[in-house]
Amino acid sequence: MYSRMDSGPWKELDPMIHPVVMAGGKGERFWPYSNSRHPKQLLPLVTRESMLEDTLRNIRALGKTAPVRLVVSKNLEKPVKAKTRGMKNIVTLAEPQGRNTAAAVALAARLILREDPTGVMLVLTADHAIGPAKEYARAMKAAATAAGKGDSLVTFGIPPLRPETGYGYVEARGSAQEIGGLQVFEVAGFQEKPSPAKAEAFLKAGNFYWNSGMFAWRVDYLWEQFRRHLPETAKAFEKAGDLNPKSPAFAAKLKKIYASIPDISIDYGILEKADRIRMVIPEFSWDDIGAWSALDRLHKPDAAGNRAVGETVQLESEGTTCFSDSGIVATFGVKDLLVVQHEGVTMVVHKSQTPRLKELVKKVQANKKWAKHL
Repeated sequence: MYSRMDSGPWKELDPMIHPVVMAGGKGERFWPYSNSRHPKQLLPLVTRESMLEDTLRNIRALGKTAPVRLVVSKNLEKPVKAKTRGMKNIVTLAEPQGRNTAAAVALAARLILREDPTGVMLVLTADHAIGPAKEYARAMKAAATAAGKGDSLVTFGIPPLRPETGYGYVEARGSAQEIGGLQVFEVAGFQEKPSPAKAEAFLKAGNFYWNSGMFAWRVDYLWEQFRRHLPETAKAFEKAGDLNPKSPAFAAKLKKIYASIPDISIDYGILEKADRIRMVIPEFSWDDIGAWSALDRLHKPDAAGNRAVGETVQLESEGTTCFSDSGIVATFGVKDLLVVQHEGVTMVVHKSQTPRLKELVKKVQANKKWAKHL
């Protein structure tokens, strides 16, 4: 059964939406195809366009919005601008150094506060596979309506399809309410990446959802949360005064701010401490595309459980996934391997070891002559 929000009828709001896309990332989990210069969000892993372009196409389904702000690391500023050249309503913001997601959200929030203090900020990801665009837009508008009241933070909970141990979870409480035909719950709490047994229990409980890492909030309400829960970050931005990206002093101000604020995620810094959080349950398909193992979910296997992307030949092989964008990959008599070939690098790893891929990247990093592949 659905119930109404609060005690009276839910008033549909129409706030201005300010999309903010977190488009940073080091590119280690999809090495060697992705790297620090071209991380996965700039690569065509799901469609023929990059994941960033897929995200921007989904945002366009919202209709009229404020400019889309892309928050990127400094080393990605040029490739991101090249990828979005010619696109309208796009602003790229380069962070002077990595300070995790709370810093990136705070930066975007301060800029939005300058122009629209009661606007709704959507914090979105550039490296998730989501569709169709129509359902994406419906979920975002529902979240904007919930956030527009200015009394809660809003997240998106993905109905779990399996006992996944690689995702965080959000626990819902109470009965569902409805906005725009979608269920909206109050949030009881957040859970870290669980053990296999806990993941099974979450799946059976029915009130635990995958944490999508996407959020909505009215920007003035969010900033009050920063003042309460991350006062060092709030004070650093406020002390800097007016932040105008077009000002010659902007870069210097930002560098000083980032040197003084904590390195913490928006989840740990704000959401897990906030008094009230709502959760929209979208009806779009969603995949984190967090590692090479995602290819097994995106591509259908043959009769032997093999998957192939690019030019591959697989003989008497089982459960093997091959990816190549630079020549033929051939396997013979192997099982449960991941084989990747890209720009002079061939990686062969047993699928059971893919969660430890960063260890392999560190080994490559230790050899300076291989730096061009990182």
